[in-house]
Amino acid sequence: MSEPRSRLSSRVVGWGCFALYLALQLLPGLVWLERNRFSPGWISAIVFPCALLLLFCAIFGNRLWLACLLLAPFALLAPLEAFYIWRYQTPSTAEILATVSATNPREIREYLADTLIPICIALATVTAFTIATIRLALRNAFRWQHRSRKLTLALAIAAPPILMLAAWFTVRPDILAQMRANTPRLFIHSITLGYPFGVIPRLIEYRRQSLAVQQNVERLKNFSFHTRRDATVSARQIYVLVIGESSARNHWQIFGYERSTNPELSRIKNLIKIPDMLSSWVVSRDAIPQLLTRKPIDDNATLWSEPSIVQVTREAGFHTYWISNQLPLGAFDSQTAVYANEASDRQYLNQASWTSPGSVDEVMLEPLEITIKQSSGDIFIVLHMMGSHTFYDYRYPADFHRFTPTMTDAHSDVSSLSPGHYKVVLDNVQEFVNSYDNTILYTDHVLARIIGVLQDSAAVSALWFVSDHGERMPSSTCPNKAGHGFGTRDEYEIPALFWYSDAYVAAHPERVDALATNANGHTLSADTFESLIDMVGIDFPGHDESRSLFSWEWRYRPRLVTRFWTADFDKAQFDEDCQTVTLPARTIPASDTHAGLPATPQ
Repeated sequence: MSEPRSRLSSRVVGWGCFALYLALQLLPGLVWLERNRFSPGWISAIVFPCALLLLFCAIFGNRLWLACLLLAPFALLAPLEAFYIWRYQTPSTAEILATVSATNPREIREYLADTLIPICIALATVTAFTIATIRLALRNAFRWQHRSRKLTLALAIAAPPILMLAAWFTVRPDILAQMRANTPRLFIHSITLGYPFGVIPRLIEYRRQSLAVQQNVERLKNFSFHTRRDATVSARQIYVLVIGESSARNHWQIFGYERSTNPELSRIKNLIKIPDMLSSWVVSRDAIPQLLTRKPIDDNATLWSEPSIVQVTREAGFHTYWISNQLPLGAFDSQTAVYANEASDRQYLNQASWTSPGSVDEVMLEPLEITIKQSSGDIFIVLHMMGSHTFYDYRYPADFHRFTPTMTDAHSDVSSLSPGHYKVVLDNVQEFVNSYDNTILYTDHVLARIIGVLQDSAAVSALWFVSDHGERMPSSTCPNKAGHGFGTRDEYEIPALFWYSDAYVAAHPERVDALATNANGHTLSADTFESLIDMVGIDFPGHDESRSLFSWEWRYRPRLVTRFWTADFDKAQFDEDCQTVTLPARTIPASDTHAGLPATPQ
């Protein structure tokens, strides 16, 4: 009697594990319903996933162990997907997968911060549980032999034609035509949002985008803007674009912050501040292409179909340089690296992770000086800063440890104090802000040093600085949003400025006057490409001066910002706790973003 009883016990345990295994597949959907901020409801989160899991088990009814085996990758990913949804209130997407693919293990550790160990424990537990479930299903030869299996398969086969016939006889012809056009897309979209089977179309889309990147790189090699140079300047010209990182405008003294975070820039002459510029995106992956190219704001494809400002200036006869204090990512894994590859010369100076001290931004000064001294012709240089990227106390040297106490003063291990460590951040808000303000203070110093290098060159020179996006500081009302990627006001509002030499204003007084006037308007970082075209004095067919801040033809356009939707920032509403764009006064469909634009904000 003991052997049958033991076998019965094994089968009971096995079926229990199998039920829990299927429940694990639904964990992300349950978390999504709990967060429920951007959820369309039960259909995508629970109904479709349950129906598809049921159908999947029915298909493999005679070999349920095989069903368990095929679902294993989704089981292992379920804790990560659940964590992502818990933090961002929305499922992952093909674009998120692309971001992950360009992330190394150390960057992942920075992102996960204090949740890394719990997630590793969860993954190890899920792995052991998955193996045990598959073994139990195989050992006990689990089968779905009840007639409900055949009924499930029959319903799956019959449901689509039955629904189509019902619609054909009951729905008005005009509505039926709309259903035919939209139902497949909405059906696929609902499945894509769910878990686990939604991961498959996301991976397909990610693969499609990856191939598009590779094809785009090849296509861009032969692209030509047919540029023309301004022949009125005979002296040597040096132009610098500085791309900042995670810099929030409301922490800059020259834009009204009460602290002295810009003591050096405040004393520099020939500086034009741009006090109301927005970034349309709050992650670098999407924000930087908006600076460098003519990519439309609402286009979230992996790459744009044209080269960047680097290629334009190179085509116009400038020797181009890309000097970066960020990590050297692969040309096919990072949009920024794709555009960097357009430069004649490239230097990546920081081989350390963002979670390590690495090199601070002054490391770019020596290569800049050498570049200017060794090159006798006209040059265009992009400097990509580490700026104010976490961890903040790693972004500046000891001499700029001015605002105290900082996070490292309060805690010996700064790596435990990422924006993801919400409890520690909330308990130490002032230390967090002090550390961040020190990064702004240091950025001020580096920009002043770069301007000094340009001044010493005695060339016709100018500098354009803009941050990719801003940064959100923790607060008592919003403890769970610190850093960037959330879609809050502070992440969209960025610092931007223009410096020019005396020789530049003598050569181009009308450009400086136009910028000084337009800088006071409601501007977008997406205007950078066309502005730089005029700044360096080149032209090409299709150049849009209505988007150039150096042109009197520049005009205001709705300032579209994008995170979970595309919204008009100047008409949007913000929640009181975190200042997140929560309910836009008008959500902008993609088809409306280039038409019917008012002259001034309403």
